Amino acid sequence: MEIENTARDRVTVTLLDIPWEQVLCRHVLPSLSLQTLFRLRSVSRQFRDLVDVHFSLLFTISTVSCADTFSSRAFGVLSGRNFCVKELILRNAKDWLTDASLLPVVQNNGLLHAIDLSNCRSISNASLYAIGVNCHQLRWLSLQKCVWVSSAGMLSLIVNEQPLEHVDLSGCWDLDDEAISQLVQYCRGIKFLLLNNIYGLTDRAVLAIAHLCPTLQQLSVNGCWRLTDHCITMVGELCKDLRALQVRECRNITEKSLGPLRARKVRIDKPAPSAICNRYVQHLAGLNVQI
Repeated sequence: MEIENTARDRVTVTLLDIPWEQVLCRHVLPSLSLQTLFRLRSVSRQFRDLVDVHFSLLFTISTVSCADTFSSRAFGVLSGRNFCVKELILRNAKDWLTDASLLPVVQNNGLLHAIDLSNCRSISNASLYAIGVNCHQLRWLSLQKCVWVSSAGMLSLIVNEQPLEHVDLSGCWDLDDEAISQLVQYCRGIKFLLLNNIYGLTDRAVLAIAHLCPTLQQLSVNGCWRLTDHCITMVGELCKDLRALQVRECRNITEKSLGPLRARKVRIDKPAPSAICNRYVQHLAGLNVQI
């Protein structure tokens, strides 16, 4: 009889009986893919509630694994109850990400310090305005291939002087010297600046970078064919922390400005001249002789 009572008193413990926030959301659900989490969410009402709690606790929201196969509705489920997001990685959300789906996330998460909207084609400068107004701790921003970005949009983004350190504007064709000059005027702590394929960029913008970004570590201006040796020389002279320079397809940038940077061990994507010529360039750089 005693054995029968013990068996009768046993309690069956299921997965959902394990503490949600302390165990499941912290140690189990983070190992599942976004697709698997949405499938789990559809199993039952309790699993839906569990996954929603997990989504509400995320510090990083990333849809990269789904890219353009995601949807605005799913994004609303993923982000709608979260007020603690610090990193928003939405790269390659070409068609489904719109201002209407992005703005609530930006407005509800003032602690955002990293945003990646690379190749997101269906949003507008209204999103940049919202980021500028709400995200005062923004340090990392990528707008690569966002051809809708305008100079006015950039001004609305930076007018509150975010502490930006990494900015990628590669392929933002509509930007000009004035937009880049304003960027570095308001955000002087930039360390990594990527401006590839902004075809209207001239020496004026890069000279502003040289004078206003003394802590610059990487500058990438691939395909900016209007640039000359003059601006690169000034970058070399004024940006003492420079570690990497990308100037491929900049036909007017030569060893006259690159030689002294090579002598400083700055990584440059243009091939170095032959060994003999390279030693000669370094020798002249050491003597501070212009080529």
